[in-house]
Amino acid sequence: MPLRLLLTVAVLGGFCSLLTAQSLHTAAHTTLVSVNSMSFKGAFYSKPVKTQTDNVVLCSHNKHAYFFNNEGKLINTFKANGWFHATPKVLSNNTIIVGCYDGFLYTFDNIGNLLDKMKPGGMIFTEVAEFRRNKLIFGTNNGRIVVYDTEENHLKVLKEKKLVHGTPTVLSNGMIAIGSNDKKLFIIDEDENIQAVFKTKGWVMHSKPLELPNGNIVFGSYDNNVYAINPQGELLWKFETGGNIHASPVIVGDSTIVIGSFDANVYLLNFDGTLSASYTTGAKVVSTATAINDSLFAIGSFDHYLYLLDTKGQLVQKFDAGGKMFSSPVYLSNGNIVCSTMNGNVHFVQITNTDAETVTANQ
Repeated sequence: MPLRLLLTVAVLGGFCSLLTAQSLHTAAHTTLVSVNSMSFKGAFYSKPVKTQTDNVVLCSHNKHAYFFNNEGKLINTFKANGWFHATPKVLSNNTIIVGCYDGFLYTFDNIGNLLDKMKPGGMIFTEVAEFRRNKLIFGTNNGRIVVYDTEENHLKVLKEKKLVHGTPTVLSNGMIAIGSNDKKLFIIDEDENIQAVFKTKGWVMHSKPLELPNGNIVFGSYDNNVYAINPQGELLWKFETGGNIHASPVIVGDSTIVIGSFDANVYLLNFDGTLSASYTTGAKVVSTATAINDSLFAIGSFDHYLYLLDTKGQLVQKFDAGGKMFSSPVYLSNGNIVCSTMNGNVHFVQITNTDAETVTANQ
C-alpha cells in the first residue's frame, strides 16, 4: 500500500475511533437512575401529567387518581367508581380535570382535593381539551363527541357511529381535531360543527393530532400509517410503518416528528413525511415520546424499558421499568422523568452524570 494512502487510512481510522470513543463515553456517562419507585395494584394506561406547580397526577385502572410532588412523594389519592383510562388535563384556571369509566368528569385542585364532578353520559376514555376559554371537548364510548359550556352549564353532543377514543387537539385557528374508532379524523369548528372528515382504514385511537408550525395536522392510525393532512382535511402525505399506531406524534427540536409503532420501532420523520432515522426496541411501542431538550427524548416500550434517544435515532441510555409501558412518560422541570407500567409500577427517574449542557429542561 502506498505510504500516502497508508497514512490517510491511519488518520481516518484514528478519527473514527475518536468519534466512537466519544459516543461511548457520552453513553457510558449518561445514566437513568430511579430516585423514587413504588408499586400499586392496577395497570397504568393514563399518562402522568404535571401541574403548574410541578406536582404530578397519575390515574390507574385500579380506580384511583394519585397526586405526587416532583420528587415522587405521594401527597393525595382519590378513588372513583370506575377505571381511569383517560389522561388528566390541567385547565387554564390551574384545576385538573379527568374523565372516568364511571361516566363522571372529576375536577381537582393541584394537590388532589376534589372540587367538582359532572356526568355527561358514557364512559370517558379521552383527555379533555379546552377551547374558547369556557368550553371543554372530549369523547365517550357511546359514540359521542361532547362539548360542554362551563358558563352556561350546557352540553352539545355530536353523534358518531362508534366509540370516540381519540384525544382532541385545539388547533391554532380555533378548530378542533379528534379521531374515532370509526376510522375517521374530524375537524370541528368553533361553533361545534364538523367542517371536514378524513377517513383512514383503521381506528384513530389515542393518537392525539399534532399541529405542525405550518398548520398541517399529523396523526397515527391502526392501519399502520402516519398521516399528514391540511386543515381542510386533504391528504398531504402518509408514512407506512409495520404495525398499528396508537401513540401520538410529538415534535422534538425544530423539525423532527417522533412516533412509535406496534412494529417495535420508534420513527423520526421530517415535516415532509420522509424518514430521518429509526430505533428498534424489543417490543411494540404504544407510549408517546416526551422531549427532554432539542436533541433528546424519552419513550417507553412493551419490552419494559424506558429509552432515552437522540434525534439521530441513537440510544443514549435505557431504564428497566419492570413492566410493559403503555403510559407515556412526562419530564419535570427538576430533571425527573416520570413513567409508569401496566403492572402498577411508578418511577421517578433522574438523568445523571451528564454534561449540564447535554441534558437541559425543555421549558
